[in-house]
Amino acid sequence: MPEESSKNGTHFHVQGRTAQELQAVEAVIASFIKAAKNYSMYPESHATCQNSLQTVKSRIDAFIENYGDLRFEVTKDRLLYKSEPVQQDDPKTGTLAFPLFRDGIQWLEFKQGLERLELSGFFKIFNDYKSLKEEAEGDLVTALWEMDFPHLQYEAMDVLWKAEALTDFTTFKVTDHETPDAAIQEQADDDQQDGADPPEGQDAGVGMALSTMDRTIWQLTPEESQILSQMVAQEERQSGTQDVLDVLEIILRTQNQPEEYSLILEFIKEEFKNALGQGNFQIALDFLESLQKTYQYCKVEKPWARPLLGRFFINISNTQVLGGLRQVLPTFDKQHADRIKVFRRLFLRFPPAAITALAPLLLEKLSMPVERQLMEVIGSLALKDIHPLEQLLDRPEESLVKKLVFIIGHIKGEKTEQILLEMTQHESGRVRLEALKALTRKDENMTEKLFPLIDDPVLPIRRIMWNYLEKYEDAETGNLIRNYLDHKKIRREDNQQILNCYKTLVRCDSSYFVPFLRESLISQGLDFSFDRSLRRQGAALALLELGTEEAQEILGQASKSLFPNVRSAYRKALKVHK
Repeated sequence: MPEESSKNGTHFHVQGRTAQELQAVEAVIASFIKAAKNYSMYPESHATCQNSLQTVKSRIDAFIENYGDLRFEVTKDRLLYKSEPVQQDDPKTGTLAFPLFRDGIQWLEFKQGLERLELSGFFKIFNDYKSLKEEAEGDLVTALWEMDFPHLQYEAMDVLWKAEALTDFTTFKVTDHETPDAAIQEQADDDQQDGADPPEGQDAGVGMALSTMDRTIWQLTPEESQILSQMVAQEERQSGTQDVLDVLEIILRTQNQPEEYSLILEFIKEEFKNALGQGNFQIALDFLESLQKTYQYCKVEKPWARPLLGRFFINISNTQVLGGLRQVLPTFDKQHADRIKVFRRLFLRFPPAAITALAPLLLEKLSMPVERQLMEVIGSLALKDIHPLEQLLDRPEESLVKKLVFIIGHIKGEKTEQILLEMTQHESGRVRLEALKALTRKDENMTEKLFPLIDDPVLPIRRIMWNYLEKYEDAETGNLIRNYLDHKKIRREDNQQILNCYKTLVRCDSSYFVPFLRESLISQGLDFSFDRSLRRQGAALALLELGTEEAQEILGQASKSLFPNVRSAYRKALKVHK
């Protein structure tokens, strides 16, 4: 019996599950579907999305508190909870289960401690990848793996799929010209003086009341007074810094002795450091532009000063001077768009040596506009000299190295290609994935160099590699796969990998590889090992995919073979192919 009533009538046990437990699961599913729909209709920050997100989290938290971690098994059109169907997809839209199943998700589990940010990230990923798009890069599994949510676990498998188009990325901008935001327009102040005489006949008492009210309006609260004081102090600091730099520059121009010149530059370095530490980027930019003009002027008038100025530009590029940005940059967001643009213009004038100090700032909690501009500055400086950036790839911080690899991936040249190939051997899977993405975006056949990555332990990397191989289905790729199959020691967990090999192989050069497929399927009939069985199934699957008369003839022989394991391989392949 599937159900048993308890004596008090309060529980119904369904194969170890209570009716209340299943109702709780279904409540989670209902809120899940609603949230997924809202994320497809509204921006993530919209109140509707946020409310539905909170509902999902509340229901999952309540379930976990009562019943433990919540795991769904994923089939083509259903979600199961402990083998019990709890969600059925709409046949036309494939609401929830199919997008997960299509990308190879076998189960999805929400664990104790699940955070709102993790749920929000999941819904965003699901919305981005629920429908296949030609311009999409990656898939749902890859995106989940990159986010590495600690309380949202899943298991995925390799799947056979068609290659997707790769997105074409542009290189970094390196000019100082900025495009103003069309949505931001300056508005003129329309203040009006309040000194007109009162209309004739107006009660004098009213005028007295208004006068009293005016004084009340213009009185500052303690909080407003404090803010005003801070604004005045900031303005004074800015003016003071600019005045000091102006004076030092004048003194610098009058110096004719190298010793005195070097001493003044030391004072300038400290003031420049203070300007950066206070976020006075415009002052720093104006001064740096003026000093660079001085550098050009010295070419004729003071040639002995040029090496000193050159050394100064290197000295202000080190961590000691630029370290103060660590406190300033995290305070900027999209509301500081103008200052962020000045920051970009300023640091594009720095030498490439500044990369050593600027890159670690990517470890700070920066707003997206600031991080984007910082990465663009680093990339632009690396165009002049990539060595400072290359030296940072040995840093232990995975998140930093991943971002640096992303930057390198948008810089053209043989040197960057060499660096990226080396990074495909990095110990971090996320770094390897970033390097592989960059290399597969290039308009160059690199199958031989990248082919070893089909055996990478990270599933998203293997997926991208099979996608990439399908882009170059030729005899060269086929020979790489054939050689791999000849030398591969197959384990039980390699079953999908081997099927992928055979399925791709037959697309490379069908006539050339048919004899190899015949041998793999029909020969060694007395070998009952798992290795040989999987090879037979892969060969049969490839021949079914090929569909030529010669392929049909070989399959017909396999279906009537005297060896049961050959016939079994044919039947298994036929089932998968359907």
